[in-house]
Amino acid sequence: MKKILVPIDGSKYSELAMEKAKEIAFGLDSQVTLIHVNDFSQHMFHYNREVEENFKTQFEQMSMDILEDGKKKFEPMTDRVITVQLEGNVANKIIEYANGNDFDLVIIGAKGKSRLQSFLVGSSAYKVALYVNKPVLIAR
Repeated sequence: MKKILVPIDGSKYSELAMEKAKEIAFGLDSQVTLIHVNDFSQHMFHYNREVEENFKTQFEQMSMDILEDGKKKFEPMTDRVITVQLEGNVANKIIEYANGNDFDLVIIGAKGKSRLQSFLVGSSAYKVALYVNKPVLIAR
């Protein structure tokens, strides 16, 4: 098991997923890819262009911060951690990225940061487990 994908969003469940990924990666000398999907477009309500650009910039910075904080949790093996930032529908982008790259395992938190947490195993985790063509471990 050489390549592990871990979608993160800053939630306690993505923290659990990173802990499990670190444990596995450390023991097997694996590479870990942390992915965060910026879903800012789902929060747009046709504001003026300047407001939308400001929101987009804020969401991109938040995404970078989540990835940087996530990578720090992999000390002392950060040299084996890659971060990827994508934009769009969270579940769809994770599935597309996981299936389009040669990962051995996907580790995802059972629930994410969402106003609909009661629906999240989370809706993203559920979709990922159904549609990713590799083993998926759901951390809770």
